Amino acid sequence: MKQAIFLINLNQDVAVARPIARFFRRDAGLDIVFLITAAFRKRDANGVWLAEVIETTRELGAELIDVDEPVDAVRRLAGRQGLLLSASESDLSAHDFTHAVFLGAPPSLTRVTLQHGLECIGFNHNEAHNRTWRHFIGMAGDVAASWFDMDALHSLQPDQKAKLIAVGPPIGLDAPAATARRRRGRNYDREIHGLVCENLHSVRFAVEDKDVFVSHLVSFAQRLDAHRGTLELRPHPGGRYLEKNSAPLPDNVTMNRAPLYKQSLDKFAFCISGPSSVVFDMIWAGVPVAIWGSGAAGADNGIYGSLHFVTTEQSWFDFALAAARDPEPFLRTQADFIAKLSIPADIPGRYRLLAGLAQ
Repeated sequence: MKQAIFLINLNQDVAVARPIARFFRRDAGLDIVFLITAAFRKRDANGVWLAEVIETTRELGAELIDVDEPVDAVRRLAGRQGLLLSASESDLSAHDFTHAVFLGAPPSLTRVTLQHGLECIGFNHNEAHNRTWRHFIGMAGDVAASWFDMDALHSLQPDQKAKLIAVGPPIGLDAPAATARRRRGRNYDREIHGLVCENLHSVRFAVEDKDVFVSHLVSFAQRLDAHRGTLELRPHPGGRYLEKNSAPLPDNVTMNRAPLYKQSLDKFAFCISGPSSVVFDMIWAGVPVAIWGSGAAGADNGIYGSLHFVTTEQSWFDFALAAARDPEPFLRTQADFIAKLSIPADIPGRYRLLAGLAQ
């Protein structure tokens, strides 16, 4: 029986793998296997993402396998046929485990490196990545499955281009992009609820940038509190900078750790985030977004350049009120942003093509 085997090593791998696994099982009839690394279990300190894998395993009748080292994974792959997929595979040291498994995988499996975000290493990373590592980063997959067509990918190595199949973002398997705000603007002057996302572990941010972000967040929350406003703060699933550093938060700020796909994002009048793929999720759902930047980090706009930016605490507050009162101008800009990303029109059809590569 042909299988789709998902190698889960980082917390953020789960949100990428889940919709693809469900689609492959439902639409292509592939058996699903999750290979879970010991490093993943350690990283998932709150157990949020392991619980998601277990739930999806039960839903799909999948197989769940624990592995400690790359050699263990390679041994468990012996004799299997189908696809081996990873959302965190490259020749960077941070991806050593998945890269080693891909290099050692049997030829009976088609290896698929999945683009996992807007600025995914090896596909479309930013200037800070170039300075920290290098512009071209290799991948061991037989297939590089991207969110966008090649003209929107500026970091793909020349020898990787022949591998490219543009399949679109996995979120497109669950829901179409929002074309209009489901909830119209209304007067939120006295009651605003928004989302702030942090991605402070990124190489984009220096220590001083992180301090500025925390200062802006605290001041912004205090100003919102005067308007009976509330915030949810979402840490990056892998970085969790504010959690790890025990930053004190105002009383009107609560933590949001649950998977986005289990939330009704309509509850948010706006989202403010450092550059991160969570921005794409919010745009896809029709929530007005603003990108936060400070100092050198603010100058490195990368793929986000056409979106609304905030750099001061006052600009946070101005954006929140404007988005709550009338989201439409922001949503029009965001629709243009999506349209220029060269996302395939038929996302399910592209993943069907990918499933057909199972040997």
